Amino acid sequence: MSAIPWPTEFQELSIKITKRTLHQFIKNMMANEYALYWRYDSSFIYLIIELEDLVHELPFIRNEQFLTLKAKKLYIYDSILSDVIEELLQSEKGTGVVKRMTEGPQYVTTYEHGDIASTVEIEGSEQGMANKNVPMIQYKENGKSLGPKTMINVMNLEINYILMELFEAMEENNEEAIAEHKHRLKKLVNRRSQVEKLLKL
Repeated sequence: MSAIPWPTEFQELSIKITKRTLHQFIKNMMANEYALYWRYDSSFIYLIIELEDLVHELPFIRNEQFLTLKAKKLYIYDSILSDVIEELLQSEKGTGVVKRMTEGPQYVTTYEHGDIASTVEIEGSEQGMANKNVPMIQYKENGKSLGPKTMINVMNLEINYILMELFEAMEENNEEAIAEHKHRLKKLVNRRSQVEKLLKL
């Protein structure tokens, strides 16, 4: 597990991500055994990224040719995910502030259009930072689980994505990948069936 003791804090984050880049990002995260789902509200599309007991939500605004990852504050407790977001800041010419905490100093890096505008080292740490009032990150045990209908919707999205991956693997005659995608599909379809039973109770 890649959990870290203190979160990486992103402030005033704005990254325009093309569909191709998003597709590659999703493929890379799934290759690292993260589970990914989508959910929607009136303002944002959320990419839910799950690994073991830790669940992060990345908020996107939909545009015609791209999505914009946008948040005033975003706390990430996963080293791989925080590194990937910072890489996207650079490669996709995004803007934002990245605050990394350690046992000693804190490091604050400001990005403007993908370039580092400033880097500041601050003495001390924030070991006591709590996760209160931070809607961008949720734990399973906090009681805010998704409802059955929403769970089915996000599972359908993941099934569609895995079917796309399976199609690509079949075109490439990649037997190992085909077997893996079929295994994941079977698990996901079984999980969906269990949730559908909840709706009938």
